[in-house]
Amino acid sequence: MNRILVYAPAEDQRGRAVWLAAALARRTGAELTLVRVLEESMVWSGQDEIGAAKLKQLLIETETRELVRLADSLRTSSNERIRIDTEVHWGVPWEVVIALVEQRGFDLVVKPARGLSHSGRVFFGATALHLFRRCPCPVWVVGDDGHPPQRILLSIDPSLDAPRKSMASKLFGWGEWVRSACQAELEVVSAWQAPGAELLKTELEPAEFDRYVRDAREQAESGLQTMVDEAAPSTCVKRVNLLSGSARDVIPAFAEDQEFDLVVVGTLGRTGIAGELLGETAETILRGVRCSVLAVAPRHRQPASHAD
Repeated sequence: MNRILVYAPAEDQRGRAVWLAAALARRTGAELTLVRVLEESMVWSGQDEIGAAKLKQLLIETETRELVRLADSLRTSSNERIRIDTEVHWGVPWEVVIALVEQRGFDLVVKPARGLSHSGRVFFGATALHLFRRCPCPVWVVGDDGHPPQRILLSIDPSLDAPRKSMASKLFGWGEWVRSACQAELEVVSAWQAPGAELLKTELEPAEFDRYVRDAREQAESGLQTMVDEAAPSTCVKRVNLLSGSARDVIPAFAEDQEFDLVVVGTLGRTGIAGELLGETAETILRGVRCSVLAVAPRHRQPASHAD
């Protein structure tokens, strides 16, 4: 992990993403770049061309001073030195972030969630969803707590087809990187269902139906264990959890009930143009959790390992 881009909007007054990224940088030696994006709508449309240019320059100077002040507070908050750059850009936030990642090869993007919904779930906002779909590197969206996670839940699909096995390996790599960097606990979760069980329940004899459901569970258990053994031989997994039900329902509920503070999820869509689809299950899980999320896509690189 060499370079982390931190999207630091002015409205995140608590600096959740900034302080989390700084903690990661201190533990891994990564460099930070704090980025703030000003949108064209911030310039008063009633200004003439000269007045608008002056106003834009004033906004840039003001926001730059604020970012520099924030960077200085990070530097003085610990004896461990970290390199921090600051940048202010004009444009659409997610477009600017993606362009910077493409141009400079950042390893990770960290940004704050927009807040919490009335139900207490994390509200990611449009910028996060665009980044989940298109960003060339993993995206960590920080929920209501900017502290390094202590309990990490890694969500995987136990299917043994090649794309999902590759995705699982990548997820384990990132899960282990966070676990090691944060000295956290890492658990794995997956979900299973017996296909067509509701329909078959009335068509099969009870013993035959029970055997069908049992076989489906055993197949899911075997697939999950095989994936863990093959994809994560060196990963320190505390527990493997196999839940009964739809992943989009049971995984967010499990994460909340067990009080995990980071969910790692793969954004592998079933079909479509690479980089455009988030995947129905992944998107539903993302919209249902109440904690921070690290989203990893097939095109993303594995993180470099480091010692505990």
